[in-house]
Amino acid sequence: MDVGLVITRILHIVFGSFWVGASVYLAVLLDPRIRSAPIDLERQILNTISKLNSIWITSAAVITIFSGFALVSMTPGRSFSDLGTSPWGVMILFGLVVSVTSFFVSGVAGIFTAKLRRGLDSGTLNGNELAVIRGKLTLLGYLNAVLVVIAITSMAVARYV
Repeated sequence: MDVGLVITRILHIVFGSFWVGASVYLAVLLDPRIRSAPIDLERQILNTISKLNSIWITSAAVITIFSGFALVSMTPGRSFSDLGTSPWGVMILFGLVVSVTSFFVSGVAGIFTAKLRRGLDSGTLNGNELAVIRGKLTLLGYLNAVLVVIAITSMAVARYV
């Protein structure tokens, strides 16, 4: 048994599961509830959890992506030269591209979250500006959730092609 491969696979699965679960939870459950709360409560919630969420979710994403790269090179009979050239490689490459895209979408959402937090703290954003930022955050949250689900589906399918 290759202990390094087992540990890397466990890291990939655990942190990938956290990343996917947190992304879906935020987009589907938490974000709509925060947006429907009074502005003072929204500000308190964002100030309490947004930085922590960002650190945990970003860390999970980075560990998932880098452990995925490691798995490509460590998996017996597989290598980076397979990416895009075999059914397994096409699915892994697709999942990788979608994962990295999701990572960047999440980063853009973080920028908008910081803008919303600053605007709520300072009171400088009017109702229309708040609505635009909230709408973009909702869209980015759903897009991110869909992307991570597509990525994990692609990785699961790769095992069987």
